[in-house]
Amino acid sequence: MRVLLVQSYLGGAEPPVYPVALACLKSALLGHDVEAFDPNIAADPYGKLAAAIREFKPQAVGVSLRNIDSTNKRVVVFYYQYFKDMLAAIRQETAAPLIVGGSGFSMFAERVMEDAALVDFGVYLEGERTFPALLDNLDAPERVPSVFYRKGGEVRYSGEGIKVAGGALSKPDFGVLPLAPYLGLPWGVGLETKRGCALSCVYCPYGFLNGKTYRLKDPKLVADEAEALAARGVRRFTFLDSVFNLPKEHAAAVCRELVARNTDLRWSAWFNERELDAELLDLAVAAGCENVILSPDAFSDAALVKLGKSIRKADILRAYHLLKDRREVEVSYNFFKNPPGQTFGAFLSMAAFVVRARRRMGRRAHFEFSSLRVEPHTALHKIALAEGVAGEGDDLLQPLYYTQKRTAWIERLFNAALRLAGK
Repeated sequence: MRVLLVQSYLGGAEPPVYPVALACLKSALLGHDVEAFDPNIAADPYGKLAAAIREFKPQAVGVSLRNIDSTNKRVVVFYYQYFKDMLAAIRQETAAPLIVGGSGFSMFAERVMEDAALVDFGVYLEGERTFPALLDNLDAPERVPSVFYRKGGEVRYSGEGIKVAGGALSKPDFGVLPLAPYLGLPWGVGLETKRGCALSCVYCPYGFLNGKTYRLKDPKLVADEAEALAARGVRRFTFLDSVFNLPKEHAAAVCRELVARNTDLRWSAWFNERELDAELLDLAVAAGCENVILSPDAFSDAALVKLGKSIRKADILRAYHLLKDRREVEVSYNFFKNPPGQTFGAFLSMAAFVVRARRRMGRRAHFEFSSLRVEPHTALHKIALAEGVAGEGDDLLQPLYYTQKRTAWIERLFNAALRLAGK
């Protein structure tokens, strides 16, 4: 079967990121004739898409909806509208079955199926098993677990499937799209070392999307993929794991394998402060780590507890002392502007920490101050309901943000400062 894989369009609002999900699907679609299109790297997205469809004449079109909106930016871009426009553009060119998947779809699967009538089928959660099986059963989608479909004018669901085991995680086919257009960003191309997250951060959907159990990829396979990227001219990439150094032993094994391969690749990853020690940091740097990304999110134990974080303020400070003089790595921090449990004192402490870190690390230190997007399947949604920030009937497909009511002025202050800075 001729299958066209399409990445959802982001409207040109930000640099493109290589669609690893499409690369994983390509490797899973054995026996099919597969091509891919990413409108985010096309000068004329809709025109090029139409031309690709007319030339390839697909018998099925799969669309990856990764993000609904830009989530944490002060000026929010609603990607979902571009997604719907793109569905219409596809349908103008072909009557082939239109199949949608991706993390953005899975977060709002039933809502998207109801709202986007052009979608014939929805692949829920991981697609490497479900998508090929669905292609073999388009006339009987109810036979395939994890599929949304339409019957008798209703949206139906075929039932839960089984997640891909760690040893069976796809080796992405990086030939599905050219890599060159994505190399402008250090994090434009990514690799997985595992799926799943055992943490319980209240705002995060990763546990829902990938499960709460770690499914680990063999470190040798991770290094194989890194070498494959290097052979294609990639010099920098990012690890896509929600947290790279959990479990710490697996992260260390990946680093040792990269050191043994001597690829000279540079990379970034998200680290957990509690599990970051001098030994692992030395190993990561030797393996090519050039950017340690941290997401402490808050700067008081009370707020960290409310956020469901596994760390405490002492862990944030200990990680800072490990990193402050490591000139070979940059350090990126993410904090929420006004999380649950925020106090004026915690806000002042965070501000003082930012000033101290910038003074000590200079341009090596980067800070992102984000808003809390309320998403379904998260504990934050329950908190927002309990505090009246969200209502039972609210459509979470439309961006809704949590801010603690008694300190809402802090968020307004942040947004004013960002506006003055042109961000």
